Amino acid sequence: MGRPPAGQEVDDSLLLTATLDAFAENGYDGTSVRELSRRLGVSHALLTARFGSKEGLWFAAMEHVLSQTKRSWSELAEDHDRDDLDVLRQGIVHQVTFSAAHPQLVRIMTHEGAIDSPRMRFIFEYVISPLRAPLEQRLNRLIDEGRIRPVPYATLHYLVVQGSGGPYASPVESALLGVPRPPTPEDVRRHAELVADIIVTGLSATPD
Repeated sequence: MGRPPAGQEVDDSLLLTATLDAFAENGYDGTSVRELSRRLGVSHALLTARFGSKEGLWFAAMEHVLSQTKRSWSELAEDHDRDDLDVLRQGIVHQVTFSAAHPQLVRIMTHEGAIDSPRMRFIFEYVISPLRAPLEQRLNRLIDEGRIRPVPYATLHYLVVQGSGGPYASPVESALLGVPRPPTPEDVRRHAELVADIIVTGLSATPD
């Protein structure tokens, strides 16, 4: 970013996005506020004044990014004029596209998902748990109607949220596998549509 000229306001969204990059690369314990301030080109005092602590900065950065996907999923789940299977498919496309735009999130979840901490509890309580009830209601309706096979919610969650974002969270591995780097919007769209088709078709198929 570079250090802003004296008197110039610093855009919080830029700060928080760069903060996500740092936490994604080094994990929570491997990141310090002083290191972040040097990386962002702002003073340690500015970060402390705005966010209070490293933990406060982490929560602010995660809420900033998670609020976007939470809003989109909520709008889909509450769209009662849309077919349940279409909601599922469009939700998958959204999540893959979101993961491509914010690859830091899957990396951070890899760090945080293995540790029982207030940070993991925040992620779960802020976005995962509130979305589960309305989405599970639609899934159960599809199951009851015989349109999809029964599937544990956790299985679908990991396929959609973490599995589909792998090419963006692991750019070195994905490049070695031949995934275009950097992906164009059309590359992302094709991947998102393919993931959605595979999951929906797999759920719709009758098991042997």
